[in-house]
Amino acid sequence: MRTAHQGRRLARSDMNLFGVNLHQFIEKEAVLSNFELAQEFGLALKDVRNLKKQMGRDSISPS
Repeated sequence: MRTAHQGRRLARSDMNLFGVNLHQFIEKEAVLSNFELAQEFGLALKDVRNLKKQMGRDSISPS
């Protein structure tokens, strides 16, 4: 049952995560800093970092 619930949640067509339209986020992340993204979408800076991390676009390079 839990797996079915997670599948439905992931299959949503609204493309929102943290209440942010991912298409707009991707367009703006190329030109705005994390702080500016947080202000633009009404998120905490930590949420912007988490969102980028979940998208595989974190700015921390491995050493």
